Amino acid sequence: MSLRDCRTPRIPPIRRDLPAVRMVENALYLPHSEARGRPSALFDDARRFVPESVDYRGIVPSWQRTDWPRDWAGGLPADVPEAPEEAYLFLGGAHLHYGHFLVTTLPRFWPLLYGRPAAPILCYAPTDPALWQPYRFAVDILSRLGLDVRDIHAFEGPRRLRRAIVPAPAFQEEAFGHAVFRDLCLAIGAGCYAPDEVDADDRPAYLAKTRLAGGVRRFANEDEVTEILAREGVEILHPEAMSFAEQVRLFARRRVVAGSLGSALHTTLFAPPGRRVAALSPGRTINPTFRLVDVLCGNAVSYLHQPGTAEAAPGAFGSQQHLADPRAAAEDLLRRMERMAAAPVPGGGAGAGSRLAGAGSRLAGAWSRLFGRAPL
Repeated sequence: MSLRDCRTPRIPPIRRDLPAVRMVENALYLPHSEARGRPSALFDDARRFVPESVDYRGIVPSWQRTDWPRDWAGGLPADVPEAPEEAYLFLGGAHLHYGHFLVTTLPRFWPLLYGRPAAPILCYAPTDPALWQPYRFAVDILSRLGLDVRDIHAFEGPRRLRRAIVPAPAFQEEAFGHAVFRDLCLAIGAGCYAPDEVDADDRPAYLAKTRLAGGVRRFANEDEVTEILAREGVEILHPEAMSFAEQVRLFARRRVVAGSLGSALHTTLFAPPGRRVAALSPGRTINPTFRLVDVLCGNAVSYLHQPGTAEAAPGAFGSQQHLADPRAAAEDLLRRMERMAAAPVPGGGAGAGSRLAGAGSRLAGAWSRLFGRAPL
């Protein structure tokens, strides 16, 4: 059964302005508490959640609570300690899953595109540096921003903050993207490949989930597809076995990369503009987050679905699907990749780094006006 093009959602235009930044006096930092059974939050001194601090999926809060704790109905307990620094740059939660780190955590780091802040960075994050080490992608990305994990401040319990500087995210799942987020990602990825490597390798690659022990989703019979692709000369790679830099370099070098739909495809954020990608989707409709990344990067992406794909037992995954005809899926993928490889390079995306020249001085002026009392 042949693959068919998926339905792709319409998305709003990429935003060219900078995200909002808010200064909050006398804030409450409330990390996740198993005892309360609720996620983290940042509140102002009127017990209202700080909108800029909340992660949303579409219009629904996805990680933080927005309600004041019921057990504190009488007010903030007197024994909640005050944080030691005069001001913090609050950058949300460190979500240590690859995809969520890229599209939820990293979009709050856009001010670092223009230099290291003077105020310490505060997140909801592991308080012990050793707890970061299993998540090498996060450690590597932070290092490319000039940060060590020890530079990310976090507290085990609630803290009073005298002042919090809260940038809104430059990308929000299923909702919007700012061009400055793409600029940030290009700066992070720039050292992972040489300019003369771009599109230098004609051999197509396929990013497979066949060796994953668990995860969000996969095709239960993907190995039947990869066996055929490999016989036809496609290189089968496994993202979990690659470093962050190796993944970025892969997308930069190869003229075409394919794979099943998943967060590994978000790596194109760090690669040069105009990547060609073929994605095998379990359903006919594509989440808007993927399209936001495509448009932000100027990518040409073919989302393909095989009618008859059915749900399988999830096992260690959130969901698994079973392709109706793996051979036909592989053959159609090969044909589509061949056509994409011969096509011209797509357009350069939302700015493709063109605003970097001179933007630093403009942002520095904005910081000076907004935060004269507590410089970043």
